[in-house]
Amino acid sequence: MIGTRTATLRLTGAGEHLRLRIAKAPDPLANVRECCRASVAVEKALGEAIRDAIDSGHTWAEVGQSLGVEANTSTGVGERYEASRRWMRSRFWGRGGAER
Repeated sequence: MIGTRTATLRLTGAGEHLRLRIAKAPDPLANVRECCRASVAVEKALGEAIRDAIDSGHTWAEVGQSLGVEANTSTGVGERYEASRRWMRSRFWGRGGAER
């Protein structure tokens, strides 16, 4: 999308091959803002899906397994999931530890 003024996000694939692609905006911060908004929307949807799973009788251990973490309580699942997100941010946000 050459010459666009705003970032454009697109989900592609399915299942384990689901990817979010972004068309580069002239201002890189527009991409940051758009991805942040999408992240908030995904977190809201995830929260609703987790509540639905618990309300339908699934255990926190099952929810944790679906999120890729091992824990048996809401607190444990939340803490381990957050730790996995911190790892992801450090992996993709980092530039070899260099700060500007």
